[in-house]
Amino acid sequence: MERNRLKKMWQLYGSEKRFNYTKIQDRLGDKYTSVKFKNNEQIVTRGEFPEYIYFIRSGVAVGIREYEDGSEYDYFQLDETNGSIGLLETLAQKEEIIATVTCAADVDAVRVPSATVYQWIMQDLDLLRLSANLLAEDLYHRSGNDGLFYQLEGVDRLRYFLVEYYDKQAGTTTDFIEVKENREKIGNKLGMSVRTVGRSLKKLRDNQEISSRNRKIYIGPNERQRLQEHLIHI
Repeated sequence: MERNRLKKMWQLYGSEKRFNYTKIQDRLGDKYTSVKFKNNEQIVTRGEFPEYIYFIRSGVAVGIREYEDGSEYDYFQLDETNGSIGLLETLAQKEEIIATVTCAADVDAVRVPSATVYQWIMQDLDLLRLSANLLAEDLYHRSGNDGLFYQLEGVDRLRYFLVEYYDKQAGTTTDFIEVKENREKIGNKLGMSVRTVGRSLKKLRDNQEISSRNRKIYIGPNERQRLQEHLIHI
């Protein structure tokens, strides 16, 4: 009874979790600046004040976490579906951007003062609910990672990554998707050496948990199921 009631409440108040350009497009008019960035150009830098929020209209950017020893860790990707750079910091009332964001391709974005966006959110119930959903989803995902991901080692950590990657990219498709991250980037994300990634991929390939052609990795629904089944038994 209570389970069904909660599900009805979720449906009633909406479950949208993507705060992107389309959510504020009608408010913009001609007031706000359209900005273009070239491939490899930085949009924001870790530590700077979040004066503006950049809503991506086209192109791809990646978030780079920088460590004190100078190493970098590529840990999220942004495009027109989820690109609202500076929104998290604004909602959290933090005065420093958490990660450097760099273009992985040419990017076209709209730059809006963060104070303006914050006011829109606080005065619009739909945007406020969307923001709550967004933050809750992010917290839930990170909590899951901290609890499971960091307990996994080697090939199981790679399995977890590939299942997550498939679920994010596949949508409703029943076709194969290509994993577009190279072995070095996968290793950086998982804290594994390139050699370990290569050995783990070979094991998954031998187990038919992934498909590989021309050194490219592919995952379909059946492969995803096999990956998940191995994780369930951990």
